[in-house]
Amino acid sequence: MTARWQAALGYALTGCELELVEPGRPDPQALVEGLDATGWPASRVGEHAREQVAVESTWPHAVPTALRTGCGAAQFAAALGLARELLRLTALEVRPPSGRLKLNPDEERLMREVPPHHGS
Repeated sequence: MTARWQAALGYALTGCELELVEPGRPDPQALVEGLDATGWPASRVGEHAREQVAVESTWPHAVPTALRTGCGAAQFAAALGLARELLRLTALEVRPPSGRLKLNPDEERLMREVPPHHGS
């Protein structure tokens, strides 16, 4: 049996087993185009991903063993990562950089301590 790369990757992104053209290897660009053709444009995939995260569910979805048979783990992870880049879903939430925090007195004391072997 030939690996069903596109179906497995599509499942990871949508949670649905879709009928996608299978080139016999991972093809993230073709996957994104195939998802769009089956009613899963980038906007819908993004909305689905944010809904899953909002209800504290796992996204990308875990792919059933039978569906990912023949798909190497490293190739699958790389293809999924590239597909997420193409869909602009590498980060679901963009946060500003965290600000500098003021140290409390105990933390300041620890920062001033020098180990005995330091030579000071």
